[in-house]
Amino acid sequence: MGVGYPLDLVVCTALGVDQYDCVYPTRTARFGVALVDAGQMKLKQHEFALQTDSVIDPDCPCQACTRNVSRGRLHALLKSSNPLAVQLLTQHNVAYMMGLVERMRSAILKGEFSTFVFKFLRTHFPASPSDGKHPIPLWVQEALEAAGINMAHL
Repeated sequence: MGVGYPLDLVVCTALGVDQYDCVYPTRTARFGVALVDAGQMKLKQHEFALQTDSVIDPDCPCQACTRNVSRGRLHALLKSSNPLAVQLLTQHNVAYMMGLVERMRSAILKGEFSTFVFKFLRTHFPASPSDGKHPIPLWVQEALEAAGINMAHL
């Protein structure tokens, strides 16, 4: 147990793990970080202060996203140590993780898990502007190859 990073869930699911237990989504929320497919959104950073028209993820069913609590508002709440920010981020992060697991399960049932993995990795590790390659760590590549996912297709 203790597997909690979204990337770890994807890789471990490919390897056959089907049960997870980790404090990562809630602990991360306490530090002002929202989970998204592209990685982490560190909402305490100044770049989010003026993002008053964007929610964390418009497709997310959590209260922060469905009630249009903007990234800028969350930034302000976090900076003023308002506990509402952590509550909203916790709900978002748990909803994100549940959604990730649901998407993986759906892809497995449809026989499209490899396609899901490739899409997730492309989002999580954007292509480098210099060479166009996705900088996927070797351990991820090796684990997915061991799970039978041909990384040459990425």
